[in-house]
Amino acid sequence: MKDVSVVSRRRRLWMALAALAFALTLQIGFWRAAATPEPAPPAVDWGRPEAPAASPPLRQPTLPPLQLGAYITNVNDIDLLNDQFSIELLLWTIWQGDPDQNPSDQLRILNGVYNGDTQRFERIRRDQINGSSWSLYTVRSPVVKRWQLQRYPFDDQLLHVQIGLEDPLQPVNLDVVPNDPSTVSPGLLLPAWILKSPTGYASSISLMSDLGRPMAEAGAVRRQPTVSFDLPIQRRSLLFVAPDFLGYMLAVGLCCMSLLITRSRDDLILAAVVSAGGNYVFIAGQLPVTAMTGFIGTLQMIIFLGILYVVAADELIDNQLSLVNARFARALRVLLLPSYVGMTLLGIWWIIP
Repeated sequence: MKDVSVVSRRRRLWMALAALAFALTLQIGFWRAAATPEPAPPAVDWGRPEAPAASPPLRQPTLPPLQLGAYITNVNDIDLLNDQFSIELLLWTIWQGDPDQNPSDQLRILNGVYNGDTQRFERIRRDQINGSSWSLYTVRSPVVKRWQLQRYPFDDQLLHVQIGLEDPLQPVNLDVVPNDPSTVSPGLLLPAWILKSPTGYASSISLMSDLGRPMAEAGAVRRQPTVSFDLPIQRRSLLFVAPDFLGYMLAVGLCCMSLLITRSRDDLILAAVVSAGGNYVFIAGQLPVTAMTGFIGTLQMIIFLGILYVVAADELIDNQLSLVNARFARALRVLLLPSYVGMTLLGIWWIIP
């Protein structure tokens, strides 16, 4: 019996070390990958900060205004791994200058993905209304989006579309229409997301190059006028908790069972390690590596530290304290389960955004 007890104690110690090593290896690997410096920025900054830019949008007040409005009809193909989504909208323009010089046909989605199969920017109608040239376009395009997933699955995202002239050097006075510059079709449904009120505003992008034509002022940054349309969306978090974190829930349940029974504890703890590790690998295959450094990575550490706590406390109580003071050891064992559950729930509650 003594030999069996020694073997069992060694098995628990080895499982504890394996669990800790596995957790640290996964977590450090993802942290290092997320911390790897990104390549040099592209020539054109297509991104948009979550807060409005500090510098005012570029205007050409001497030119006739070109006003834009958008009616969003569809959003789909939200691709978290490839950093993009697809959008379809009706875009209209109002040009108050010479109809023969109307630049509306040169508009493009500047942060879109260009290929002949998926992007469309077609004019379907043009009329003269109250002395202005009104044009209507159908627009469909994949759009580049740098997802912010550190709070996943409690995250909010901003679908940002930036429209400007195809020629970045052509002067233009871009703005939005004064009334309702951006609206969403009532029939637009985005599964697992809550749609919020869209916005439209005049903006600009910085060109990190002089494009071979140096500016008159040394050190000046060339800016291209644009119009931006934003659609905030909020993830329905509860729809992702059960399918994405089932392995973590199972690991906690197995740890609780190991504290309630006297047999097969080692097998239950090993199953908890495999369940938690498998859950982490599953999520890592669904999300970019940057998401693993936020809520998900911290949750993984809490789960594995909880497993280590169960193994270490069980080993200490059964094989150390019980030999010194059996009554005190029994009292600690009664507190082991509620302390594990309490610390795990407190840790999870603490990290929920």
